Amino acid sequence: MEITLIQSLMFTLAVVALSIAGLLVVRRWLLHDDLKTQHDVTDPLSQVVGMMFAVLLGFMVGDAMQRFAQARSIVQQEAASLGDVFRLSDGLPTANKDRIRALCVTYCEQTINDEWPKLAHHGTSSVAWATYRKLWGECVHFKPSDQGESNVQQVLLDSMVSLADNHRMRVEALHNGLPAVLWVVLVIGGAATIVFTYFFAAHKLKIQVVMVSMVSLVICLNIFLLASYDDPFSGDVQVAPTAFETDLKTFKYELDNKELPVDK
Repeated sequence: MEITLIQSLMFTLAVVALSIAGLLVVRRWLLHDDLKTQHDVTDPLSQVVGMMFAVLLGFMVGDAMQRFAQARSIVQQEAASLGDVFRLSDGLPTANKDRIRALCVTYCEQTINDEWPKLAHHGTSSVAWATYRKLWGECVHFKPSDQGESNVQQVLLDSMVSLADNHRMRVEALHNGLPAVLWVVLVIGGAATIVFTYFFAAHKLKIQVVMVSMVSLVICLNIFLLASYDDPFSGDVQVAPTAFETDLKTFKYELDNKELPVDK
């Protein structure tokens, strides 16, 4: 689910407006004095409802942020493994080295330009998968001619295993979002928390309108935060292919026999 800042603002404004409208309806239905006499009951009940919803929302947001950080770590590890494959190929014969390095560059470019936009829609790139399989083939089917090449191939295959594992976990991260039933529970809990604020009677209605608006605003912002982190590859808050871009820049510098850039 792609969540943008504009969508969040529109959703927040709509919820705040509905919350205020609901408050005005309740205040027409229930008199100020009637509500005030029930404060001894509504106050502890509202604390229970608010606390339970806060705990639920807090756990969900924490879990989503953890999965987001894990997805970013997976991408970094996948790119690091690809960089290892590129450099380890230097220990192979020239023809094999050139083919592996060319495939590493192609895989980087296809991942950045073709696969990353598709990840936002929970898809993957068929051309990147094809390059991935060719890279595996080059590493697996290479036949060492001496012990040195055999040692290089062993480490090379270890790097390919790491690349493959992280590639699969990156694809799996597309399907680790919160299930629909939990979103339903979250929406109902948020609505119940807002409705409970109607059963308090501030001396001035304007003050209560401001308070209800603030409660609904905070709830909406937290739901937006949850939705943003729940899908790590789409929306305004997403895992970027920065690690692969760094790989690609490094690969091209090395292939052009230039010195690597040094940060000053």
